[in-house]
Order: sequence, then C-alpha cells, then structure tokens
Amino acid sequence: MEELKSNSVSCRDYHPLYAPASAGDIDAQIELGIKYRDGNGVEQDGNKAVEWLTKAANQGSTQAKFNLGYMYKDGDGVPLNYSKAIEWFTLAADEGDMNSLVWIGILHQRGHGFTQDFSKAAECYSVAASKGDSYGQYNLGNLYRDGKGVPGDSHKALELFTLSAEQGNELALEALGELYIAQRDYEKGKEYLRQAGANGNQNALETLKKIEAVQEKHRIEDSVRKITCPFCGKKSVWKAKYCHGCTARILYSPARKYEWMGIGIAIFSAVVGVAMDPNHLGRVLFFSFLIWPLSLILSRLFGEQQAFFRKD
Repeated sequence: MEELKSNSVSCRDYHPLYAPASAGDIDAQIELGIKYRDGNGVEQDGNKAVEWLTKAANQGSTQAKFNLGYMYKDGDGVPLNYSKAIEWFTLAADEGDMNSLVWIGILHQRGHGFTQDFSKAAECYSVAASKGDSYGQYNLGNLYRDGKGVPGDSHKALELFTLSAEQGNELALEALGELYIAQRDYEKGKEYLRQAGANGNQNALETLKKIEAVQEKHRIEDSVRKITCPFCGKKSVWKAKYCHGCTARILYSPARKYEWMGIGIAIFSAVVGVAMDPNHLGRVLFFSFLIWPLSLILSRLFGEQQAFFRKD
C-alpha cells in the first residue's frame, strides 16, 4: 500500500482518509488529491494529486475532472498541457459542469489549446450564462461590451453584468461600476466599485480612489472664480494680472452698479429731506449728496469688482 507523506501530522492521523480513498471512496480520493495538489497537511506532490483525482474521475466524478482540467491549464504541480486541460474540461462540461464550460470558453478566447476564436468563446459563455453561471454572465458581458465575437451592445453588457453582480461576483461589480462611470453616472458607478471592494476586489478600490481624487480636483477647480478673455476665449483665474491664453492685461475696478446705487440713494435722500424740511434746504442737500462719495468709498473697499482685458 502506498504510504502518505506528511509534513505536519502522522500517517496514522490520515488513515481515516487514506483507507477509504484506497478502497474507492470518491469523496476521499478527491479530498486527498486536492491536499496533495495544495500541500495542505501533506508534502505537495502534483503527480500524487493527479493520481488520486484521476481515480475519482475514472469513477465518474465531475468535480475531479474539473480539478484535473484546472491543474493542467495552469501547470499547477504538473507540466502545462492545454490538450489535457481541454480533454478533462470537456468531459466535465458534457456532464453539465458550467465552470468547465466557462474555462473552455476562456481557452478559446485566449487561444490556448485552440485557435483564438471569440465567437466560440461567446457560445460557451452563453450556455453557461443561460444556466445562471455568474462567470458565464460576466465573461459574456465583457464580449458584448467590447464587441468581440458578438455585436457590441452596452445595454446587453449591462444586463449580463447586473445578473452576475446580483450573485456577488466582484468582477461583475467592478465592471458595472466602470460602465456607469463611462456613462457619467458617477454616484452609481462609485457605489458598485465600493461593493466590489467590499467583496475583496482591490483593483476596484484603487479605481474608486482615482475617480474620487479626480472629482475632488475638479470640485476645487470649479470653486475658483474665473474670467473669460474676449480676445482669445481662454479662462483665467480671478485676480490674475495677465490672460492665461494671450498677452492681454487684466485690470480690475469696482462694478459701476455701486456708483449708480450711490447716486440714486443721494437723490432719493435729497428729495425726501426737502419734502420733510424745506426750511433747511442747504443742510439737507449737503448731507444727502455726502452719501454718494461715501457709497463709492464703501464699494471700493467691500463691493463687487469687475475685470477688464486690455492689450497694450
């Protein structure tokens, strides 16, 4: 009997798993194969992982066939072999495993083991998506968004991303966020990116930080008062001495409306004063028209200003 090599526990502790696996228990064979694949409690050994998973696959285990395909497509503990990966994925997919079907689509899309073919990838994703597989929905959404293998259709992409995101797929949440950002719906886009980040997608959090930084920059820029040059049409920051777009000088002076307001108040005060006390006409007129220069002084100190562009 083959002995189980362990780097953390004794072989005796693994007898409850090893014995049934040797006796043909499929679940024990899969568990043992995965432990050898990952080095989880035993010395990592890709060959032993393949041996035990193959025993389970030969007894009809779809899960074992998927795991074998996954090992061969990455070269995970075994030599990279797309042909074997496709063989095992196909067997599992024929038994209804949507994860395997999605990976066949990915291999078609990447041109790994197949001639690159986005249409065939879309066919695989479409079947998986129709069965409710979140990665099938997400991958098919990407193809519709990019117009690869299928006609470009942002509405279809949005629909598929939403279906996938509703199942908690962090990649779909990120894609939804980016799609809404591209459509200038920033608040909804940022919310989906936050959800993706909460589900462990660090890339979505980085994208969110960049978007918020850009928004803050625009908010600050928009809060700065600007004036438009009549000569070149460029905007300059208020209080700049020269136009940012040409050589025009910028001069500032109190807005004329305050001068007219001062004159109006002075005339009104004089009329009312005379009407109320005609015997002291001179005094009334003196104090009334004193309001005008006072209003000019106050407008220069505290009033609104206007800018003039002048080319010397």
